[in-house]
Formats: sequence, C-alpha cells, structure tokens
Amino acid sequence: MTMIELLITIVVVTILLALGVPSFQEFVKNNRVTTQTNDFVTAIQLARSEAIKRGTFTTICASTDQATCDVTDGDWTSGWIVFSDLNRDGVPDVGAAAPLCEETEDCMLRTTGGLTKVALDGVGVNDILFNPDGTAPAVVPFTMVADDCNHEQARGITITQMGHMTVAKQPCP
Repeated sequence: MTMIELLITIVVVTILLALGVPSFQEFVKNNRVTTQTNDFVTAIQLARSEAIKRGTFTTICASTDQATCDVTDGDWTSGWIVFSDLNRDGVPDVGAAAPLCEETEDCMLRTTGGLTKVALDGVGVNDILFNPDGTAPAVVPFTMVADDCNHEQARGITITQMGHMTVAKQPCP
C-alpha cells in the first residue's frame, strides 16, 4: 500500500464519518423523544384504566421525589406519580403500594423518575384527575421536546375530556 492510497482511504473514511455521525445523533435524539413520550403516555393510560377498574378517582401529577405532588408550574421533567385519589384532594395519602393497598385508602400505582435530555411541559398543568368513568375534567395539552431540538424532535400530547390521547410530531419551538 502506498502513501497516496493510505491518504485516499483516510479521506474517504473521514467523509463517510462526517456524513454518518450527525444522522446517527438525530436518530438517537428521535428515539429518545419517542421512548420517553411512550413512557408518559403509558402512565396516563394506566391512570385512566385504574380509575375505570377501581371505580375511583385517579391522579397523575408532577413529582420530584416520587412520593408527593409538586406545584412546579407545569414542569414534569423531574418525574411523575400515579395514585388512586379516593378523597379527590390531589395528595397521595398512601399507606401502601399496589397491589397491597386497600380499597379504603389512596394507592400508589406507579412512580417515574426524571426524563433524560428531554423536557416535558404541561403548560401550567401540575396534575390530571381521572373520574371513575375515565373522563378528565378538561382538555390537557403537553409538549415534550428534546434538548438541542431541531427538525421534528418535539411531541404534542393532548388528553381529551373523554380521557383519550393524541400524540403528534411537532416542529421544535
């Protein structure tokens, strides 16, 4: 192998890496947003289905310690909790974790820690209460955005009053 062949090989590999690495980073970012959106949607679906199954009010709320609800001005990035809320006070008066909790007390159903390199904004919403029939009191919009967002690495999540959700790709804010 001559020096010219070696230099040509290095140039070709450099060009391929220059083209491939940004695409791979975008791929990772898109998958991160999709995965964490799915985690949040799953928690909302759990809250709604538990409200219907138990015939009680169920709340999902922003939480930094995964034990209490936070008044964080709609920032859900630090995590959230799902709990049955028998007295409708928005506070998890929890004696035990599911499935050990009794039907006469609030029950912690799921806790989720913070998000990674993604921000979740509830636009001023700190909690969502599902009625025993699975409905929500109002339409609730959320936006999940990847750090250093570019192109369509944001997701709009909307919960309707019927308790259904829509998730849509959105351009970066």
